[in-house]
Amino acid sequence: MSSLVYIPFRVVCAPTARVGRVVAWLAAGYRSASPLERILILPTWAVLRGVFLVGCGLAHLFYGAARLSLER
Repeated sequence: MSSLVYIPFRVVCAPTARVGRVVAWLAAGYRSASPLERILILPTWAVLRGVFLVGCGLAHLFYGAARLSLER
């Protein structure tokens, strides 16, 4: 039963980790790209970075709530 309280965390954490890998891949490509390619990469990187930050925040929130519910 205790593992069920972590389901919301796991549902958010797994996709967030994948988005984080894509953000890192885009950042690496941005560093070695031509100026035109940088213009094309930047908007996608910015949107995915925002998605990653929101997902990371939600994952921390859900993890904390799960820990609190288990401590009670």
